[in-house]
Amino acid sequence: MTEKTMIKNDAFQKGRFWSAAFLALLCLQILLLVYFGNRKAGFHEDEYYSYYSTNRTAGLFEPDREWVERDSFRNEFVVLEGEGFRYGLVAEVQSWDVHPPFFYFLLHTACSLFPGVFSKWLGIGVNIAAFAIHFALLSWLAFMAGGRNKKLAFAVAAVYGCNAAAVSGVMFIRMYEWLAVFVLLCACLHVRAALENGGNKKSFLLPLMAVNYLGFLTQYYYIIFLFFMGAGFCFWNLWKNRKLKDCILYGAVCGGSLLLAAASYPACLSHIFRGYRGTGAVSEFLDSANTWGRLGFFAGLVNEYLFNGYLWFWLILIAVLACAAAVKKKKAGEGAETGRNGGESRIEAVPYFLLLFASAGYFLTVSKTALLLYETSNRYQHPIYGILLFLVMAAVYELWNRAAWLFCREGGSSFAKVFKGGAIVFLVLLLLGNVYGLASGKVIFLYEEDRADVAYARENRHAPVIVFYNDATPYHVWWRSQELMQYDRVYFASQENPEKITDETICGSDKVIVYAADHEMQEENLDMLKEGNPNLESRKLIAKRGLWSIYELE
Repeated sequence: MTEKTMIKNDAFQKGRFWSAAFLALLCLQILLLVYFGNRKAGFHEDEYYSYYSTNRTAGLFEPDREWVERDSFRNEFVVLEGEGFRYGLVAEVQSWDVHPPFFYFLLHTACSLFPGVFSKWLGIGVNIAAFAIHFALLSWLAFMAGGRNKKLAFAVAAVYGCNAAAVSGVMFIRMYEWLAVFVLLCACLHVRAALENGGNKKSFLLPLMAVNYLGFLTQYYYIIFLFFMGAGFCFWNLWKNRKLKDCILYGAVCGGSLLLAAASYPACLSHIFRGYRGTGAVSEFLDSANTWGRLGFFAGLVNEYLFNGYLWFWLILIAVLACAAAVKKKKAGEGAETGRNGGESRIEAVPYFLLLFASAGYFLTVSKTALLLYETSNRYQHPIYGILLFLVMAAVYELWNRAAWLFCREGGSSFAKVFKGGAIVFLVLLLLGNVYGLASGKVIFLYEEDRADVAYARENRHAPVIVFYNDATPYHVWWRSQELMQYDRVYFASQENPEKITDETICGSDKVIVYAADHEMQEENLDMLKEGNPNLESRKLIAKRGLWSIYELE
C-alpha cells in the first residue's frame, strides 16, 4: 500500500468517525427535545393562532347566552377530512394578519397528514425537522468560518443544541425556528463565497435567490439579516477585489428574489408598510429615546438565556486573552509574528467580519423594532443565537490558541497539554452552564402549570361550563382552548350584559364550572349565577391563569 493510499484511507476513516459523531450528537439532542416536548403541557396564545390560522374552517366567534358544542370550536384548530392541503386558503388567512405563509404551509401539511388531530407534536415535529437542518448548517458554518476545524464545529453544535434558548425555540410553535434555518443558510452561502474569493456565481447567487425567497416568506425579519450580510459582503468585495460589477449583479439578484417573493405574496407590502406591526416597528425604530432601554432588554435576554447569565465572564476572558497575547507578542518581537506547531491561526478574518457585522446589525435593528414581551421576546433574536455562540466560542478558542503558543512555544509538548486542557475546561464550563439553564427552568413555552387545568377539565367534561368573556377582548377566550376542548359543550356569556342567565342546565345543576375573565364585573357575574341557581352555595377557586380565573360552584 502506497503512502498516498494510506493517507487517503486515514482521511476516509477520520471522515467516517466525525460523521458518526455528529450524527450521534444530533440524535442525542433530538431526544432532549422530545423530553422537553413531552413536558410541554400548554400553549402560548400565538401557538393557538398558528393552528387556527392554518386549519380554520368557519372561523371562531364568541356568542352571548348560547351553548357551543365542543367540536364547533375544536374543528377550527384541526384539519377536517377532505380539507387537507388547502394552501391557497392558508395564504389567504395569513394575508389578513401580519405574517408571510411559508411556516403555515409546513404546519398545515403536518396537520393534513393527521386529519382530525390536535396535538402539540404536530407543531413540535415541524420544528424538530427545522432543528435538524439548523444543526447541520451551524456545524457547517462553524467548520468553514473556524478554519475547517471539526473539533470546534462539534463543540459549537454540542453547546448550542443543549442550550435552553435553543430548546425553547423548538418548543415555540411559530416560524422562528425556520427563520433561523434561512438565516444560517444565508450566512453559510456568504461565508463560503467569501472564502472562495467571491465564489462561483452559479453556485452562490442561484441558491441565494432561493434562500432569499423562502426566508422572506417565512418571516420579514429575514430582510434585516440579508441587508447587513449583503452590505458587509459588498464592502469586502469592493475593498478586496475592486469588482463593482459583481456587487451590482449581487444587488440585482437579491432585489429580484425579494421582488419575486412580493409578487407571489402581495399582502406582504401592506403588512410591512401599513400593517399595525409594520407601522409600529417603524415608530419604535425612529424613537431615539427608547434605544438604550431596548438594547439593554434584549442584551439581558441573550445573557440570561443563551449564556446562562455569564456572558460577562466570556467577554472578559476574550479581552484578557487578547491583551495577554498582544503583550507577549510584542515582547517576543517579530519572531512571533507567525507561529508554528499550532501557533499560526487557521481562521480567516473575513468570515468573522461578515458574521459579526450581520449579527450586530440584526440584533440592533430587531432590538429597536420587536415587541417587548418579557422572556418570550427571545423568539425575535433566536435566529442569530447560534451565530452569536459561535463567535464567542471561536474567539475564545483562537485567542487561547495564540496566547498558549506564545507563552509555551519554548516548552515543546507542553503547549499541546496547556491548550487541550484549557479548551476542555472552557467547553465543560459552557456545558455546565447549559445544564444549569435546563435544570433551572429557563426552557420557556412549556406551560407545565396547564397540565393540572387540562386534567381537571377532562375529569369534569360532562359538567356544565360557562365562560364569562370580556367584551373588549373576547378573543382571549381562545387562550384557554385546550381546556375548553375537553368539555362536552360550553356556554358563552358576555360579562357586560346585565341580562339574567335563565338557561335550564345552568340554573338547575348542582355544580357549575366558571371561566371568568379578569373584569370589574366578575363578582357581579358570579353572584348572578348564585341568584339564578339556589343549589350553588359555595365557590372554590380552581386556578388563576393569566387573565382568567377558574371557579367551581356547588
